[in-house]
Amino acid sequence: MIPIRRGMRRPVRRSAGLPARNAGDPPTPPGTPLRPTGSPSRTGETVPVEDAPSIPVVRNDAHDRVVTEVLAARHFRHLSPDLVARVTTIEAPKVRRHDEAVARVKRKLHQIANAYTPALHAPRDAADALRSAAGDEDALRTLAISLMYGHASTAERLPVHDLITPRLREAIHGTSGSDGPINPGEHVEAETPARILDLACGLNPLMIPWLGLPRTCRYDAYDADSRLVSIVQAFLEAWGQAGSATVRDIGGQDTTETADVVLLLKAVPCLEQVRVGTSRRILETLNANRVIVTYPVQSLGGNDRGMRSTYRQAFDNLVAGLPWHVAELRLPDELGYLLTRKAPPAPVSR
Repeated sequence: MIPIRRGMRRPVRRSAGLPARNAGDPPTPPGTPLRPTGSPSRTGETVPVEDAPSIPVVRNDAHDRVVTEVLAARHFRHLSPDLVARVTTIEAPKVRRHDEAVARVKRKLHQIANAYTPALHAPRDAADALRSAAGDEDALRTLAISLMYGHASTAERLPVHDLITPRLREAIHGTSGSDGPINPGEHVEAETPARILDLACGLNPLMIPWLGLPRTCRYDAYDADSRLVSIVQAFLEAWGQAGSATVRDIGGQDTTETADVVLLLKAVPCLEQVRVGTSRRILETLNANRVIVTYPVQSLGGNDRGMRSTYRQAFDNLVAGLPWHVAELRLPDELGYLLTRKAPPAPVSR
């Protein structure tokens, strides 16, 4: 067992995709332009949205001023400009004044990103330390454990690290880890993936040493936080793992690349908090054989707020009608599911 550090100050996790715990506004109707009430009407350049066709990213002076000010702030300059622009398009029209729009966008970005990284310090030093340890597997494992405290989602797994990583390993390789057959009625042989996509990766890739992946398995990781991406890229290089880490707003861009396994580990709540329905669109457009989806079961403050039952229902709604077999994973302190794609129907004989 790996003891969790004490003294970490953790903000409260809000249930993404659901009404805020304390207060919240109704979602902006699709297609609402970014123009604070009372501002002069202005024709803006409408850019085809990467999030969904019904909510375009509107480029105009009001939008750009908000984006520029948010990205200039010390606590937000590390975030993907695409994410900031998308959140601005959704949040800014809900208020009247520029300063209110900036505050609202910052608050949303904190909820979905910065709230998870209060313990992330000196990412450049972390990346340098990883590169300096290249070739030393024991040193890299030790560094990986230490660095995983920098993101709440991975820090929460460390007390059960020895229990959860074997389960994830089994699911990634298509063997067990679930409460039932992976494909009902089918016998499944172990399958080493050739490519893994880790969406909204955080520091998940630092678990690679415990996942039984060959160095030739391409592990491509995407996240909207450039600090996390720099650490993950340094780790992939130091460990000698094929793949790369890239800054990307996955909620605003379809992921249509081919992969054997896609990881959405504790990512769905944050995706849904920006815009409900984003996660379903991602599942509809993925070109993958297996998807592993997990949810947190406690708040960032460590409280049980009935999140397991809430997210179980949310997941049932998420996958309803989609072409995936679903098996629940036996994960400690995390709600998890393994999705395997259903075979297309056989052609009708004539």
